[in-house]
Amino acid sequence: MKLLFFSAMIAAATLSQAQISQWENEIVYQIFPRSYRDSNGDHVGDFRGITQELGFIHELGFTAILINPIFESRFYHNYFADNFLKADPKFGTNRDFFELVRQAHAKKMKVILDMEVQYVADLHPWFRGMRDARSPYAGFIWRDGSRLFGDMLPGYDGQTIGFATLNPDNRILRAKVFDIFRYWAAPDDNPGHGVDGFRIDHMMDDLDSEHVKTGMLTNFWLPIETGIRSLNPKIFFLAEQSDWGLGADIFRKAKVDSVYAIPLRNAWITFDKSTIERAIAATYSSTPQTRTQVIFIENHDVERYASVVKRDPDLMRLGALFNLTLKGTPMVYYGQELGMAGIQGKWRSDANDIPVRLAYRWTKKVEGKGSADFYRGSGPWAKTGFVRDGDGVSVEEEIPDPGSLINFYKRLTHLRVSLPALRTGSISLVEGQNSAVLAYERKLGRQKIRIYLNLSDARQSLDLPSGSIAARDLWTGKLLGKRVQYLKPHDFLVVDVSA
Repeated sequence: MKLLFFSAMIAAATLSQAQISQWENEIVYQIFPRSYRDSNGDHVGDFRGITQELGFIHELGFTAILINPIFESRFYHNYFADNFLKADPKFGTNRDFFELVRQAHAKKMKVILDMEVQYVADLHPWFRGMRDARSPYAGFIWRDGSRLFGDMLPGYDGQTIGFATLNPDNRILRAKVFDIFRYWAAPDDNPGHGVDGFRIDHMMDDLDSEHVKTGMLTNFWLPIETGIRSLNPKIFFLAEQSDWGLGADIFRKAKVDSVYAIPLRNAWITFDKSTIERAIAATYSSTPQTRTQVIFIENHDVERYASVVKRDPDLMRLGALFNLTLKGTPMVYYGQELGMAGIQGKWRSDANDIPVRLAYRWTKKVEGKGSADFYRGSGPWAKTGFVRDGDGVSVEEEIPDPGSLINFYKRLTHLRVSLPALRTGSISLVEGQNSAVLAYERKLGRQKIRIYLNLSDARQSLDLPSGSIAARDLWTGKLLGKRVQYLKPHDFLVVDVSA
């Protein structure tokens, strides 16, 4: 009865080809720009570094990149901007960024830009002009009644920076925010030269949950999205829901294309089948037709998956299967494909997240060529023990090894691309398996692919569907031959059970 209920809840995921989001054809690679690739030797990741590695990213099977904020800011993470229309000089110029976009488009890759425009730092002209009634920016800042007004944020580098929340009721401000989106989406009014999508950080209906500035989804965000879509109907809007819930209201009111499958990620790391099945059911039942969920197991705000599973190689592969075979738009966080580890700290500053935003490991040597270790020597967060020379977690060490994690991801992304059912097919839970084997089916037309994941550390049996004795294991290429199969601890099967 339980599985029948779950199957009914995700019936909405069974859509015709015309009804699915075309972004389910994409595989997104998330980049924290300051930590990815240093092109000029200053230990800071930059636009040219990303541009130089677009071929590498594309070869790994990724078709789009999401870049965390790039705006001029005194914070290393580039949230709380001083200027929304200027790139951080450490990353390069605006021209360098748009050249990155141009090069990505030349490789048929899309670019999504992370936008956090609800707050400004104290050097932003809008902040500085709030007390001058003659300023064109008077009224841009939410002062009276905002619990955050006047707050100071400590940075890892010793700076303490003030910030404030914007006043969404100000009509002129709303127009200015729209202009920011328009600039990055269509520089020179040419959408072909701009980004292909935006990630909206911390999207909420009730600003800062103070029950004062409400109706944000309909009154603030929807008009911006509608206006940008008039310039580029194919633009993609991804919302990070502020409550990390299912995002049903954001879909309904703001009409975004996608939210993060956060409850699904949190359920996955329990490795409890019932918990995961409930999250699968709830996630897809809350997703409207033509919309998608961004499927992930780690990002810049949570513990690295390799740390969650204590670097267990089988669990890292199982997580990759879950990430890249579910319905939706899969997203992989830079370094996830290498097995990079990291856990947030407790240093009472923005240094807390540096351990999950460490420099991408290009070389066997931690401080090798291209390493963007901007934080080096700045504090204990730079010496957490998550990386060391020759630890096997680097591009240099893993690419030559056919059995490495990065090559597993590469093979998996290419498998998804090669199987239409894995990209845009429906999803349904498979009934009748034991309590340790999570099983689901992706179906498109006559193609049916079943994924079996052994969540336990014990050998488990599973039953293939009746009539599919000649089913093929798509990972090994072998015909399975028998209906009853056995999975080793934390093992998997990807089976073609098409009629």
